[in-house]
Amino acid sequence: MGIKKRMEMNILAVIVNYGEEQLQYLEQVVRELKSFEKYNVTIIVNSNTKLDIPGIDYVNEVRLNDYQHLPATCKQVIHHYKDDFDGFIYTENDHLWKEHHIDNHLKYTKILPENRIPGLIQYEQGKDNKKYYCAFGFGHNHLIPNSKEIYSNFEFCRLSNVHQASYFVTKSQLDRVVKYNPEYFTNLQSDIVKTLTYSVKCRVNTDLFEFSNWEKVVCISEFNENLIEHLPGVYINGEQGRPKMRGTQEEMNKWISTI
Repeated sequence: MGIKKRMEMNILAVIVNYGEEQLQYLEQVVRELKSFEKYNVTIIVNSNTKLDIPGIDYVNEVRLNDYQHLPATCKQVIHHYKDDFDGFIYTENDHLWKEHHIDNHLKYTKILPENRIPGLIQYEQGKDNKKYYCAFGFGHNHLIPNSKEIYSNFEFCRLSNVHQASYFVTKSQLDRVVKYNPEYFTNLQSDIVKTLTYSVKCRVNTDLFEFSNWEKVVCISEFNENLIEHLPGVYINGEQGRPKMRGTQEEMNKWISTI
């Protein structure tokens, strides 16, 4: 008889998928989520195409006139199941969530005040085996200088760009979103008039961070543990029509030194 896994939480992961170009990344993301040992993860994918990928528990085939709003359909799924799970992941199909992301989120949530929520920083892995930060060092995208906050000997900082193409929230944090940001769940275009900083697709995660009466912070004491990989790596050299955005580790270290 095998040893049964000890499941600490039931987590719902809702993933957005468009087309078939990134199915290899979706498969990797699903495999990783299903490998979690402390968490029982149910996976729902909102997709405009049929999917037959092991590990996905349910596929919502979504038909829209404007697929820019496909990511926003995921928040409606989360709201529908808000009383049925202990934690919730929203993610694009190419961001690699790992078990330590959940571990850390829970650890930091215990020590942070209610008006702070732990978040992540995106990176891409180069062929040179170096990390490149696709959302940092360009325009408004940076760590905010002199924003260091210390809680239980862990150092955190705030970011001028809260986008991370994904998020994790506990049930109690989701309840906070419902309380302070009810428009987040009401329709596919919620909060569009509030800000022009982020695209419609990005607002699925940024609206949660910006309009729920808290601020996103990242723990820089355990910096490498709070990075999430964007699997395609297309921003490093500006491939597939993406802009070239490749903040280096040296540049990131310089930003951190200003905190």
